[in-house]
Amino acid sequence: MKYTIKHGSIAALQYVITPEGKEISVVDTKEFQPHFEALPLAVRAAVNRQFGIIFSLPYSARQDFIDNSIPFEVTP
Repeated sequence: MKYTIKHGSIAALQYVITPEGKEISVVDTKEFQPHFEALPLAVRAAVNRQFGIIFSLPYSARQDFIDNSIPFEVTP
C-alpha cells in the first residue's frame, strides 16, 4: 500500500494520495484534522518532515522549493 505525498501551491499545504486514489489535503496547523489523524503513522511522519523542511528555509526560498518538489511515495 503506497501513499503519495506532494506539495500544494503554498508552503502550508500538502496532498496525500491514498492507495485507493483519494486525495487528502493536509494543512500545517495545530488544529485537529481527522482525515490526517486517520493516516498511518509513517505517512503522517513524512508529511510532518516535509513541513519541517520547508519551514526551515528562508521565506524567500520556499516557493522555489515548492516549484521544484517531486511527489514521493511512502509505504507504511
